[in-house]
Amino acid sequence: MSASGSSTRSASPESLRFFALVFGAFLGLCILKWGNPVILDGQIPLPRDGAEWLQQPWPSRLAAPVLMVLAVIGVMTSKPMEALRGRRIPALLLILPGIWMAWQSLAAGRSVDPVLTGLTLPQLAGCLACYGLGFLVLGPALRSGWLWVGLIAGFGICLNKAAQQHLFELRQDYTVLLEGQATGWTNFPASALAEMKANLLIIHTNGVDIANPAILDKMRRARVNGTMVYPNALAGLILLLLPASLAVLATVTATLKQSVRRLVWGCFGGLGLLVLYWTGSKAGWLVALGVGAVTLLIRPGSARHKAALVALLLAGGLGLFGLRFAGYFAKGATSAVARADYWKAALQNTREHPLWGSGPGTFQRPYARLKAPESEMARLVHNDFLEQATDSGWPGFAVYTAWIGALLWTLGRRVTRAAGLDETSPSLSQAAAGGWKTWPEADRRRLELAVFIGLLGWFTHGLAEFGLYIPASAWTAFTLAGALLAGVMPKR
Repeated sequence: MSASGSSTRSASPESLRFFALVFGAFLGLCILKWGNPVILDGQIPLPRDGAEWLQQPWPSRLAAPVLMVLAVIGVMTSKPMEALRGRRIPALLLILPGIWMAWQSLAAGRSVDPVLTGLTLPQLAGCLACYGLGFLVLGPALRSGWLWVGLIAGFGICLNKAAQQHLFELRQDYTVLLEGQATGWTNFPASALAEMKANLLIIHTNGVDIANPAILDKMRRARVNGTMVYPNALAGLILLLLPASLAVLATVTATLKQSVRRLVWGCFGGLGLLVLYWTGSKAGWLVALGVGAVTLLIRPGSARHKAALVALLLAGGLGLFGLRFAGYFAKGATSAVARADYWKAALQNTREHPLWGSGPGTFQRPYARLKAPESEMARLVHNDFLEQATDSGWPGFAVYTAWIGALLWTLGRRVTRAAGLDETSPSLSQAAAGGWKTWPEADRRRLELAVFIGLLGWFTHGLAEFGLYIPASAWTAFTLAGALLAGVMPKR
């Protein structure tokens, strides 16, 4: 990809290219190894041998030190102040993140569980560090191939892992558990049996050991999570990275035959959409429809034509949604009811502790007291914005919401304007017809738009999930947000 443009330096130095390559590989590693919420760190043991290092997730306590080292290297090997010089930068987008992090630190001093807060603060600081690195260092790298090599590789491996789970692993595990239960678990060695009990794959009830019915149901439905903690987290990652990955692949394969380009683009895109479907994520499906509608609305063309396309997308998507999840709604939409209980408890805890909350990452403590008797236990609110309120009070909620709202508003306006997406600009089809030569910066503009669409989808998904507390998704999102902001801000 071209790294040129009015918003970047004329050429990236070798040190920046190398750092972008390394940092992209780090983000790819995060997707593969740090896809669990940081508050679960105590339940993830340190790998004991080479096979476990390769196959198992890693404790989150290993992630923050690596990020800090990379942040120092990035600042030392680049010229971060050049990202600020001569640019019209919205002050709020630089001030609000610092205020938010400062307030989290102050709220941490009043935490009801210092251990959970001690796990959470480095994660939140990592989000801020990634945002800063993206803005100060990686802006030019966003529009080059260097940052994306490791990132797309990690994302692709995650998608492949999810496909294997749906097609083979979950179905095989389901059969094995049923066979073990039928034989009284005599086909398992004692060590494996003990481990399965510890992981709640097997529970003891009515005097016998049986396969956990909840686990069996999940295996039967074959909902996939790839390398992420659970299916909804994987759906959020797909919303974040699939648009940009397709834009990158469309550009780097530009010199190949049209049939080959379509095959590469179609295979990766098809895999991503299939895996999104296999996650069974209701929120992921609805957010995908929403951002798809936004994409259609901001593309060139007549308002009537765009409205017709959006109506067709929503009608088809919502119709399939109703068919796909008819059984879910017939059972009473249990996950939606559960989230309503989480949110109600979060608001109640915020009312009880309006200034400081109960401490970053501690929602499970007040929820154990406030939850409805029939509700399952939850560790996080399943809403990144309400999590700020219950953890750090109304000020934490207000600052975070203002930051993200201003960020998305600014990026949306700048990306649309920079891409020239209005009635007088050449359309993507016209640019493609000229081999992209009629629009010299078409690949840059297309990528910026794709990154914005991904960020819009991920932050919107955060209204129903907890991606902010997962290094794999949060650090990637804030890196891309900072880099995109640096790339689209105009010069004075």
